[in-house]
Amino acid sequence: MALATHHRTERLALRPVAASDEAAIVEGIGDIAVSGWLSTVPYPYRAEDFRYFLDEIAVPGETFVLEDQEGFAGVIGLEGGELGHWLVPRAQGRGYATEAARCALIAHFADDGADFVAGYFEGNARSARVLEKLGFVETGRRLRQCAAMKMDRPHVDLILTREAFIASP
Repeated sequence: MALATHHRTERLALRPVAASDEAAIVEGIGDIAVSGWLSTVPYPYRAEDFRYFLDEIAVPGETFVLEDQEGFAGVIGLEGGELGHWLVPRAQGRGYATEAARCALIAHFADDGADFVAGYFEGNARSARVLEKLGFVETGRRLRQCAAMKMDRPHVDLILTREAFIASP
């Protein structure tokens, strides 16, 4: 059974990434305050990086643009069993990441019981809180490449089982 490509939460619409999202994504993730917390995103982030993301990485039903009443708010992905997300600065601190991830994970676990992994660079307290609220637990720590910062950074690795997700508040 394929995952739905569109979802709604109380405050957000989750939909597939489209070519029309290029300007918003390039601007949003092109902010080093955003991309500096992500492992694989280059900095500066250019239109060709977006096109590669759209054509080679973003999968309908696994990768979603988040929109709130003000418009583009960020991206969340469940590609390859790994949860990743980022929000534009104006959308941070509103609970959107938890809300969107919970929505996407409910759909995933209804269809497939496979575990998910995630992680965050040390110092990213917001991502740490989001993942903890969802039921992720730490499995280890290591250095991981941060493409935007062009360096290895201390990283916390996490896992989420279906059981832990169901038990999360």
